[in-house]
Amino acid sequence: MTGRDGKTPNYELRWFVIGLLGLAVLLGLSFWRMFSAPGRFPTDPMTASIHRILKEKMFRHPGVVKLGPHHYQVSLIARQFQFDPDKIVVPENARIDFYVTSADVIHGFELPGTDVNVEVLPGYVAHVFATFHKPHEYLVVCDQYCGIGHQNMIGKFEVVSHLPAKAAVSTIAPTTGTATASLEKLGAAAYASHCAACHQANGQGLGSAFPPLMGTVPEYERSAAGQAALTDVLLYGLKGPINAAGKTYNGMMPAWASQLDDRQVAGILAYIAEAWGNGTREPEDYKPVAPAAIKAARAKTMTRTEVHAARAAAFGNGK
Repeated sequence: MTGRDGKTPNYELRWFVIGLLGLAVLLGLSFWRMFSAPGRFPTDPMTASIHRILKEKMFRHPGVVKLGPHHYQVSLIARQFQFDPDKIVVPENARIDFYVTSADVIHGFELPGTDVNVEVLPGYVAHVFATFHKPHEYLVVCDQYCGIGHQNMIGKFEVVSHLPAKAAVSTIAPTTGTATASLEKLGAAAYASHCAACHQANGQGLGSAFPPLMGTVPEYERSAAGQAALTDVLLYGLKGPINAAGKTYNGMMPAWASQLDDRQVAGILAYIAEAWGNGTREPEDYKPVAPAAIKAARAKTMTRTEVHAARAAAFGNGK
């Protein structure tokens, strides 16, 4: 609309500009949501083949494992059209760490009425945890269409006040060999005094600077190069961005070579290999790093940047 002088009134121009600004804000928010907001993806993704994941200890014998007082691990395999196992029983007031993988297609893992709800992708392991404070029986459902039998893919998850004597619950078997057990005990003490401030006593890391050790240490154990890289990180420190559990961390790891002896370093490596459920995910042929190997590793000297490069080369993917 124009005035008698043929010009558009100022108030219309103002509203036109306001409308354009509003549209720009809406488009900006839409793009931000699309590219940066978190989606419903596994919280603990591990890029790996389905075959390799199903050979891990926790999925060779899926079910409930007691990790410690008031702490349990539940591992399940989703496949068309069932969960394995199809019934889980855990006690109330305990932390439950769920690890779920798919043996075939994309599935969902949901306990309706709770916050437990993750997408389960073949070749990945989804991780989510929760604490249930009162007895209740939940359905376990697949909320992603996975084929013509999708509607029949239902399991049961029961929270009880006390686990029955015949409950299907196993425990982490103690490491064989008194020498290794002694190293783990020594390593637990050294970890508490030198590592827990950053990586935390529960192994879950801190912020965007210090990565979790829970669930990530077994990745190092799959090759000699990976184990050597972990040893070098502990001895010589690390500087530079790394990827762990699907997230980028960019802190600086101090060098402990001058403050820890060979047995303490080997002990920390033995401890973190078994702690927080890592022992259920280590390769079948895994052997703890011996103090003699730590002594040999000290023969070289490395900078934090060189350790970062060696770590990336060990994984072959720049992590």
